[in-house]
Amino acid sequence: MTGLLWGLLGAILIGASDCTARVTSQRVSLIPLIFCVMAISTVILTVVLVSTNTLPQWHLGAWAASALSGALNIVALFFLYKALSYGPVSVASPAASSFAVFLVILNALSGEPWTAYQALAVVMVFIGVVMLSAKSEDNAVEAHQYSKQWLKRTSLLATGAAITISFRMFFAQEATAELGASSALYLNRLFALITCTIVLFAIPVVQRFNTKSDTVANLWPSGKIIWFVLLQGLLEMAALAAFLYGSEGDGRVAATIGFSTFAAATTLIAWIALKEPIGWWRGMWILFISAGVMIASVG
Repeated sequence: MTGLLWGLLGAILIGASDCTARVTSQRVSLIPLIFCVMAISTVILTVVLVSTNTLPQWHLGAWAASALSGALNIVALFFLYKALSYGPVSVASPAASSFAVFLVILNALSGEPWTAYQALAVVMVFIGVVMLSAKSEDNAVEAHQYSKQWLKRTSLLATGAAITISFRMFFAQEATAELGASSALYLNRLFALITCTIVLFAIPVVQRFNTKSDTVANLWPSGKIIWFVLLQGLLEMAALAAFLYGSEGDGRVAATIGFSTFAAATTLIAWIALKEPIGWWRGMWILFISAGVMIASVG
């Protein structure tokens, strides 16, 4: 039950982060944005771990898993932020949250314990998040006049994020099993920051050979948007922390189920903060997802 609750907390936090990313990703280039998000959490965690003398211990397998998780983190966030920048959030986030199916399968294949209730919950949550974005004629789409091609591009980008997120989370869980949640979280942020730094140095090199390159690729946060980026970084770090704490012990599948409900959380937060209408269709499937989570808690 604890893993599920941590996962649900992570879902709320990442939902708020995604809605913030909807704003920042339209005003800041994606790689600089991801760099700032990773730098914020890395600096904070470094100060906390150094002050408490709890820096990660060396473990070859766990550090290798963290390196893979950190690198995949950059790819996942690039896909996700790109999908969110196109919008609507109520289409991008549900498609991205389908990562739960892939992650549960990966955990099951690796020998993690699971129950029939959890399997049913995974199916229900997956159906729910798919149906959340299935009805293109819903009010949220009509109000912003999104074309079918636009929505298809958003869904494809978000699906790419889902596949990448599943492997990113799996390797982070593997590191957590050896080092604990705090160390795994820190190493994930650190390796993600290193990867993003390498990409930033590579961008000018690529632009030299591409005469059609867009100068917007160098757009960094400025003005009031800096505060949104700071908030986004804090929320994204807290969400992953909640997920990894819930994944400790035998809670990996339960935490995954709880975290996968971020599609519903994001849709609700987007309705409140971004004024994206939900409509009866999405409202019905949010309730369906909630029922799936309740079944998981019974299991």
